[in-house]
Amino acid sequence: MTDPGDVTLASYVSGAQLYLDNSAQPPSAVIAYLNRLADLVGNGHVLELGSGPGWDAAHLASRGVRVTCTDANPVFVERLRAAGQDAHLLDLRIDDLGGPYDGVLADAVLLHLTRGQFADILRRIRRAVATAGFLAFTLKEGDGEDWSTAKIGLPRHFTYWREIAVRAELELSGWTVVQVDRVVGRTEPWLLLLAQAT
Repeated sequence: MTDPGDVTLASYVSGAQLYLDNSAQPPSAVIAYLNRLADLVGNGHVLELGSGPGWDAAHLASRGVRVTCTDANPVFVERLRAAGQDAHLLDLRIDDLGGPYDGVLADAVLLHLTRGQFADILRRIRRAVATAGFLAFTLKEGDGEDWSTAKIGLPRHFTYWREIAVRAELELSGWTVVQVDRVVGRTEPWLLLLAQAT
């Protein structure tokens, strides 16, 4: 059976330029969220999973945070490197995350994972952060799973989450929730989460 992540990644590679053209700078709610992460890690080292256009990393860097960008899409990695960012090819489903980091950021990335993959990456990120390190990630709020061709006209897989289920997965993986915000999205609400390693 094909991993839906493989299909999603292939769509991001084929539709990379269209995705960049149809993506907007982070809204004010996300900027505030990134600022909260920057306040927590200070001038520490953050690993970003799924850096895409690199806007989140650039904002964190403007706050004095050292950011290592990663993406499974080589088109995005090449673009980030051309812009002078420290960027590496990394498939969070299978690749070693390295570390230890003061924090890990995954904005609009973990929502492409199946529930089993999500539980696995939470544990692996926990091992990759320093004592009392932080995890910041965003998910689409809702139930079940679905496919969408929005933005790039190619299939992307999404898993939807409710706060209570995310909290349970975090606790099982060695995290304590610091903050959960709900923000309005284009088509559905988003959960913006911050957790600390316990």
